[in-house]
Amino acid sequence: MSNNITVIGTIATDPRLVNPSGGTPICSFRLASDERRYDREQQAWVEGNTNWFGVACFRNLAGHAHESFRKGDRVIANGKLRVRKWEKDGKRGTSVEIEAEAIGHDLRWGVTRFEKRFGATASPQDTTSSQEPAASQELSPTHEATPDAHGFTAAVHSDEHAPAFGPDGFTPLEAAA
Repeated sequence: MSNNITVIGTIATDPRLVNPSGGTPICSFRLASDERRYDREQQAWVEGNTNWFGVACFRNLAGHAHESFRKGDRVIANGKLRVRKWEKDGKRGTSVEIEAEAIGHDLRWGVTRFEKRFGATASPQDTTSSQEPAASQELSPTHEATPDAHGFTAAVHSDEHAPAFGPDGFTPLEAAA
């Protein structure tokens, strides 16, 4: 049984892209979802609890998310909810993770521009697009442009460490997708 969830929140860590050779690309980050409500007595907005989620995006969504999002961005994430118990070095805990199926900026807080990428179609049979991937991308100096097997260019960190979403709050979701 699969539980779908939609969460609105703020990206709390720099999105990390791991692209293992021959494996499935994964972009992961932490998402903070604040509970905010209007208190009529105080006549002000008051902050409630913060719920923390690990978010993992796979395949094309991984590259697109890594290139599109930065720490501090407000996003809406929809996907499969995974709640897992963990134990490591005598410590126990629970991780709450979202295996993202769709994700985008929360437009209540700003604007964004959509750019369709070559090869990122909903149907693999849709090859009628004449749009070619951009030859040069505006990337920050800490990223390099790397075309993937589908023809889109994603920003890739030179960091070789795998994302973590477990005891430390980051152990990656198994690539069960």
